Amino acid sequence: MEKLSVYMITLNEEKRLERTLEAAAKVADEIVIVDSGSTDRTEAIAKRFGAVFVYNTWKSFSAQKRYAQNLCANKWVLNVDSDEVLSDDLIKEINRLKENFTKNAYKLRVKDIYPGWKKPRLLSRTYNIVRLYHRDYMDMPDDYSNDRPVALQKNVTVGNLKAPLLHYSYIDLTQRIDKWNRYSSEFMKTAKGKKKKYSSLRLAMEFPFQFLRYYFVRRYIFCGFYGLVESMTAAYFRFVKIAKYREEEIFEKEKRS
Repeated sequence: MEKLSVYMITLNEEKRLERTLEAAAKVADEIVIVDSGSTDRTEAIAKRFGAVFVYNTWKSFSAQKRYAQNLCANKWVLNVDSDEVLSDDLIKEINRLKENFTKNAYKLRVKDIYPGWKKPRLLSRTYNIVRLYHRDYMDMPDDYSNDRPVALQKNVTVGNLKAPLLHYSYIDLTQRIDKWNRYSSEFMKTAKGKKKKYSSLRLAMEFPFQFLRYYFVRRYIFCGFYGLVESMTAAYFRFVKIAKYREEEIFEKEKRS
């Protein structure tokens, strides 16, 4: 049977971390947590589950996750966010896989759980992303890109797990809005790294376009109150990302003048 390391990054996650670790411990031979400066009980909770707990100065989501990945002792790794919980069926599925991995990496089906929900809504959005992978075939980048592992060679085989990974993204609206604000800054840095350009028309159209995309295309319309709120805040902070990017350009021109 293959050994598996579960890794995650944290910052003040005492309200959600225990539930996450209770599930993760059922598949993990090792748990690695990289923290960027928690001032609550995050460290105490992590150590109660026997996790390796390390501080690392924040650079970006992908860089922080790469740092955690590289601390793992095992070749097979599973990246779980601190607000995500492995479902019971997913735990069984991963433990069966540990007896015989047939692919180089696996996508997990992430489903949102909002306050007041006992399970995901039937028609709400599901997104599939690589979270379980062998480090000889995939690696987390150290840059301002999205926090997704990238293939190290051609013809990497990727499977799909059926059971859901439950995403408890909301503590309350204040927490969620703060998180989106941080995300918008990260997205801005990503755009700068890729040397993107945004027109004034794009800035003006970003909010209505993104709202329609989140609410209808991504099916947040089926998520009730929180679906509407998530669509509005996500669209607004996509707009803010471009505004921050344009502001950075103004600041840089001022420095050169």
